[in-house]
Amino acid sequence: MTDDLGGFEAAVCLHEQLLRRPDPEAAAAQLCPGRLDPPTRWTADLHPIRAYQAIDLTRLALAGYDDFHAIPDAPLDAAIEGIVDAEGPVHFDTLADRLLAAADVGRLGSRIRERIEARLQALSATPDLSQRGGFVARPAQFLKPPYRDWREAPEKTRRLEAVSDEELMLALFRAVLDGNTNDAETAMNAGIHAIGFTRLTENARDRLQGPLAALLDAGILEAVGDGLRVATLPCPVDDTRS
Repeated sequence: MTDDLGGFEAAVCLHEQLLRRPDPEAAAAQLCPGRLDPPTRWTADLHPIRAYQAIDLTRLALAGYDDFHAIPDAPLDAAIEGIVDAEGPVHFDTLADRLLAAADVGRLGSRIRERIEARLQALSATPDLSQRGGFVARPAQFLKPPYRDWREAPEKTRRLEAVSDEELMLALFRAVLDGNTNDAETAMNAGIHAIGFTRLTENARDRLQGPLAALLDAGILEAVGDGLRVATLPCPVDDTRS
């Protein structure tokens, strides 16, 4: 094999570059059929990692009310959706923190929790918002989660429990794809380290078991002896197509 222009290694390199930095204007569907379609199943984000970006609280427009319960449903719903758009998939606790900070409320009491949960229930009755395992997101955010550096997240948010299973699946997948792993333990360590968590504690190891099992069960990763490798490169293909 040669890496000369037109050689096999050059072709592999070009293919990898196209996958990692896809052209939004591209029409080369044969590279990954349906790549530009909305995802219908879990799909890996192959773009470079980007900094976690928390919502600008002033955009939520919740200041100026006498108390949290004085906020009408419409602006509260808009604030919830704004947080989800900026930070989804977002844990309920993180979402509640943002709402309380924007409204200048100090504590999440039971009545405020019930109010937020009620609004989430109402919003989740539409196709535009989903709840899953304590997390809130747009449906597409669950199917194609962002690859984020959590070192840039606010300190209170910067904990592994605030990362959704779907995003942890991506961290593990990227670690294996990048060749930074020989086995499940190494994949877990490399995966969470890449997104800003430096220690693979026992709790972290337990937390990652579900996302790893989901990747294996879906046939996205496969076990080869004691190691792991990418079995398929998940693309946003609609399985209902003929």
